[in-house]
Amino acid sequence: MEDIAITGLGVISSIGHNVDEFCQNLSAGHVAAGPTPWNNEDGLENVWMSKVENFQAEDWMDSRVADGTDPFAQYAIAAAVQAVESCGIKDFDDERTAVVIGTSCAGTEVIANSQRGLDLEGPSGVDRKLQIKAWPNMAAGQIAQRWKLHGPLLTVSTACASSIDAIGTAARLIERGDCDVAIAGGCDASRTQVTLIAAGRYGMLSPQPDPYKACRPFNTERFGIMGGEGAGVIILERADLAKARGAKIYGYLRGYASLSDGYHPSSSNPDGSWEARTMEKAIEDAGLPGGTDDVDALIAHGTGTPLGDIAEIKAINQLFGGREKALKVSSIKGHVGHTAGAAGVMGLMAALHSMEEGAMVPTAGTTDVDPAADFDVVIQKPSKGELKTMQVNGFGFGGQNASLVVSRN
Repeated sequence: MEDIAITGLGVISSIGHNVDEFCQNLSAGHVAAGPTPWNNEDGLENVWMSKVENFQAEDWMDSRVADGTDPFAQYAIAAAVQAVESCGIKDFDDERTAVVIGTSCAGTEVIANSQRGLDLEGPSGVDRKLQIKAWPNMAAGQIAQRWKLHGPLLTVSTACASSIDAIGTAARLIERGDCDVAIAGGCDASRTQVTLIAAGRYGMLSPQPDPYKACRPFNTERFGIMGGEGAGVIILERADLAKARGAKIYGYLRGYASLSDGYHPSSSNPDGSWEARTMEKAIEDAGLPGGTDDVDALIAHGTGTPLGDIAEIKAINQLFGGREKALKVSSIKGHVGHTAGAAGVMGLMAALHSMEEGAMVPTAGTTDVDPAADFDVVIQKPSKGELKTMQVNGFGFGGQNASLVVSRN
């Protein structure tokens, strides 16, 4: 991959509505976990969510846009506002700027509310703007409209790999010469009663009386995911253009790969082989002289599920096990829950923060690391040490495997 600079960052999350707050709370090991509105219903006992609190859409967009968007898109717009402000570009070249946003669930809230309204009130209870609120492409579309952009406009939906694939797709557009700048990232706000009950009935959620143990990535005892929500958006830019205008460069996107497990609708291949191959291909795409030895640390997908974590453990062991210097690994899902379409881009921000600080963010909720892990899972507090190059994983239902390689310089 040619040099692609990361020049802007923005995030809306359960642990912060801006990048500084988000990163500080990651380093501090902060956990955002609270009850769902339906905590005592069948299948949702002792189930926790990591919710975005005190978010006011009108702080980030005018009331007309807020009224016509579902929370998943509102979060994306707010994150994009931050990213554009931080990148310092005042006037985009409209046809040379792409928007690529990933989402897994899109507008579930407006659909659920409209169905409830239909049941209770009849047709008048249905939101007349349901289509423009619910469709997955509306997050990207609203961002393009906000800045009057006319370049490539794409929406990626690859389950929980969506934002990794969105960023990788945006990078390929820059590589191909289709654009010079891309606004890329991911978002989700799947917090409806029906989706949570379905996840609980499918055995995905972690029923724990202690919210701080709701999600425990790579822990010996782990029971499932904690639902999350939010958005992350970054600005990708041709490195030569970013340097020429004196932009602050947060890091460089070096490599990307996306492969299929081809195994099961909801389970990773238990041998981890295609997750390992995806990571390997991203490293090959990055052209690292030392290959896997040049990767200092990894923000893992790390959901805290019994089967998902063991597949990723095996994948990491296959690729990085036995190194003289053990790979540092963290997952941020114990902090913010599983943010689905936003998970990968939030992980990327955690990687950039770790490299900048020279200290790997810890894995919240984890106290007793699975002995199968042949790598250093960072827990309890940040792990200090120089971090030049990091990898970020995103795996999802349907066999989606995606990985990015980023570097500080």
